[in-house]
Amino acid sequence: MSVAALSEWAPELTQFVVDEGKMPKDLVGPVFMKSELAVYATLAIAEDNPETFVGILDRGLYIRVLGQRRLVLNKATLERVAGREVRFPGEVEVIMSAFAGKIQVTGEKITWYLEL
Repeated sequence: MSVAALSEWAPELTQFVVDEGKMPKDLVGPVFMKSELAVYATLAIAEDNPETFVGILDRGLYIRVLGQRRLVLNKATLERVAGREVRFPGEVEVIMSAFAGKIQVTGEKITWYLEL
């Protein structure tokens, strides 16, 4: 799907769209099904990872969040962005259809990473 399609359901994410040629070789990150929580999680990941967040690929019914080597989603950031409490672990995993790299889930954060 195009950036225009993304702008219909998540205009705040269009600033993060990158083309496939910019995918990092050491890719990590979640694939989120299209949802309001996916928008909040992506915004929180972008905020929490200024050095490693690359952007997103819009795939219509889902978005792939791209990071280099390590991405963290902090529960506190997600709850602030969403404006509500989020069940950790549990609620984010339901909208995450896949991920790149390894994953570690705790009660306070989700980390996608690559081991050296």
